[in-house]
Amino acid sequence: MTARAAAIPLLAALALAAGGAGWWWLRERAEPVAWRTAPLQRRDVQKLVSATGTLRAEPSIDVGTQVSGIVAELFVDFNSKVEAGQLLARIDPTLLEADVASAEARLSEASAQRDRHAVELRRMRSLHEKQAATDQELEVAAADAAVADAQVRSAQVTLSRAKRNLGYAEIRAPLAGTIVKRAVTVGQTVNAGFSAPVLFTLAANLESMVLLANVDESDVGQVHEGQAVSFTVQAWPDRTFAGSVRQLRLDAQIEQGVATYIAVVDVPNPDGALMPSMTATVEFVVAEATDVLCAPNAALRFSPDDTVPVIGERPAPPARGGGRGGKRGAAAPTEGVLWTASGPALVPHLAKLGLRGSECTEVSGEGLEADLPVILGIDPTASTAGSTPFTGAGKRGGF
Repeated sequence: MTARAAAIPLLAALALAAGGAGWWWLRERAEPVAWRTAPLQRRDVQKLVSATGTLRAEPSIDVGTQVSGIVAELFVDFNSKVEAGQLLARIDPTLLEADVASAEARLSEASAQRDRHAVELRRMRSLHEKQAATDQELEVAAADAAVADAQVRSAQVTLSRAKRNLGYAEIRAPLAGTIVKRAVTVGQTVNAGFSAPVLFTLAANLESMVLLANVDESDVGQVHEGQAVSFTVQAWPDRTFAGSVRQLRLDAQIEQGVATYIAVVDVPNPDGALMPSMTATVEFVVAEATDVLCAPNAALRFSPDDTVPVIGERPAPPARGGGRGGKRGAAAPTEGVLWTASGPALVPHLAKLGLRGSECTEVSGEGLEADLPVILGIDPTASTAGSTPFTGAGKRGGF
């Protein structure tokens, strides 16, 4: 037997083995993939702009003192309800009372001097009429009387200031509200030499608050006065609060080269659940569509790879443009592709895109209707998903 003849059985065995492997691979490809799906739904869609912010009580007033001294008495504490004019605290008045007594003594002295110079002026006029006093002596007496009169008025002003400062020793509420901060204790010395120290912070109305939201400059063009706002706070994670934009401030806050603008949001707080200084996660409702056909955003991101059989032609990449769901200044898709399963193959459905929300996007197109199950990706929990060559079919395209 020649070497060529001996190689024939070996080649036949290799061909048989290759044929068996191909049959096994084809059999495996025939097994269906377990797809993760979700139905199209009719629902309301909102396009949102996200931001963070801080709650404030408004109006909120810092109550200080215009005089220095030791805090002698406190009549309120944190969370105290107060009325306008109510006594909140008292500064030790000892030194201030001494200032009043000194000013009163100075006024008495000045008044006595004025009376003396007034008598001297009358006497000098009488002598001048009798030609017993010169014109110069009369002028000097008149000037002394005028100076004495001015000193009385100055002493009156000093006494009035001393009495006013003594009155400032009693710290009173400028308006009705709630004490949200007490910054002093009894025995503490406060110094009003350079600026008025803050003793209390008074919130006029905790049933209505404001939210100061920091809006990124890329989103500020979509925020306007009167816009609806929803937000959450960490204290109530399962509750959503509502408000409306009162003002968009033009003064930008710039940090690390990034500009943010403050949106002032009016927030009702009838049950007192919201507190000053709480941090909020804010969403501005930029656009809204009611009762439209909506596809999950994950379904629009899904794109099978080339190993998955497709019924019909594979669609071209989606067109992009400035659709309703796109951010201003960005190229947003105007068309997309949704996929449904038909046995081992997938069926593409072209969809026109409308408003894009955080969870789903408004869609329309031939064959698209409510409850149509569209593919989100491969179900990782299914037993067949790990053994099929289609595992890579869940490739995500993005837009």
